[in-house]
Amino acid sequence: MKEMRALARKPAAIILCLLLLAAASFAASDGRSLDRGTNELGFWAGYSPNNPTLIGITTDRPFFELNFQYARVLVARDNWALKYMVEMVPVAVISQPRQVNVVQGNLVVQVDAAGTKRAIYGGGASPIGLQVNFRRHRMFQPYINGTAGVLYFAEQVPVSGSSQFNFGVGWGAGVQIWHRENQSVSIGYKFHHISNANSADRNPGADSNLLYAGYSWSWKLRR
Repeated sequence: MKEMRALARKPAAIILCLLLLAAASFAASDGRSLDRGTNELGFWAGYSPNNPTLIGITTDRPFFELNFQYARVLVARDNWALKYMVEMVPVAVISQPRQVNVVQGNLVVQVDAAGTKRAIYGGGASPIGLQVNFRRHRMFQPYINGTAGVLYFAEQVPVSGSSQFNFGVGWGAGVQIWHRENQSVSIGYKFHHISNANSADRNPGADSNLLYAGYSWSWKLRR
């Protein structure tokens, strides 16, 4: 329980710090046009306290993720910009209970054991990612994005008998706030799904509602 409360406090503290930093700098802001060829380097951290069952069927698996991200503007139009993104995931943590076999009628089924939840650590990368920023000349830029990649954990997740190796996809929306010409705060939501694509005996999958905050720096190389 202490571990869960500690994980839950991390993203809240990050979001608060980033908002305070942005508020302190708004007076000097000119926004960012995100011209074609603009590069960005940043990070974000997010936490999901629960699990929807849109694709996966596993529940009671809180999830935390820390990402480092590089992006480059590929297309820039009057009011929007398309960015390619690649993400490195040095820390991914899923809180997972141990599973035990129980007899239900004539069947033996695997269920979560109460009071056995522990953190399972992993990492990975999302080499495929796209993001569209709207109102690209403004300080507040709404966006939509999607990513795809892989995660490897120290144990089988999200259940025993599945796999340590999982594919991950995510899509969502948020707002990028350019509080300086080349610095921004991002706050958003991402629906995240992991599964082993039936490469193991069991593949229940797990979905997460990731609420996240991030910070980034941008630059454009001069020719």
